[in-house]
Amino acid sequence: MCVSASAEAQDTSESKTSAVTLPEGPEETVAQAQAAVIRALEDDKRLIQVEMLLPLIGATDLDDWPGGIRQQFKAAAPMMESLLRKLPGVMESGGCQTEILDQADAIGLWEGKGVAAVLFPTSATVKRLQTLAEKDAERPLIIANTQWQGGQIISDFGIGPWKKRAEDFLAKFTLAYSLKSFRVQGENVRILYSYPGEYQVFCISAEGEVELVCALDSNPSYKELETLLKAREGSAASQGVLDRLVSEFKFNADSLQEKPKNR
Repeated sequence: MCVSASAEAQDTSESKTSAVTLPEGPEETVAQAQAAVIRALEDDKRLIQVEMLLPLIGATDLDDWPGGIRQQFKAAAPMMESLLRKLPGVMESGGCQTEILDQADAIGLWEGKGVAAVLFPTSATVKRLQTLAEKDAERPLIIANTQWQGGQIISDFGIGPWKKRAEDFLAKFTLAYSLKSFRVQGENVRILYSYPGEYQVFCISAEGEVELVCALDSNPSYKELETLLKAREGSAASQGVLDRLVSEFKFNADSLQEKPKNR
């Protein structure tokens, strides 16, 4: 189901979408993620997943992340620590000890009596996640910015019983918060989900103006995003191929001159 921005404004009482707007930067992103995780915990969700959009650091004209996953870790780790610090019971129970599970893949572990969390987990980390989940049946376990995204989950987890065991375990996790960035048909798109709401699709103009395009019950596919964006009269996505190419050239040229902090 798609709820337009105007329809949502007319009847917010019946919408499942929480009053969550697109965050301005990492601090607002963390605050939104914290609130969503707390709501999930209050609903007795113990296994929780979070996906946060990271601020660019050390970007070059040719590459947003020249240092790869290790550079992303430098941006994500402070956000993760800030998120965990304000969760109920974490600091009261002594905080967390930190550990790097894998230097090459920059996988971080925060573990304490009040919570356990893994940043950038890979398929090779699943057994460790299962151990953490079994260690304390009452303690929340949070996974953040998983590295098996992008349609690679089948190849990452192999085939047959290995694949099934991993997928069955990961299916127990509840998505509490997700903010992701896309470039679709010449449009800057953000998809925001905050438990227990809907998937909100935002477009950001070249001038930085934010438009709530739609609120959906499920995470839209790329094809669904294309259809939604093309339906907007006067939008970049509704333009012809040549016009979109001109817009893309301009976007790429502007990107080389100035890197966005979060949006």
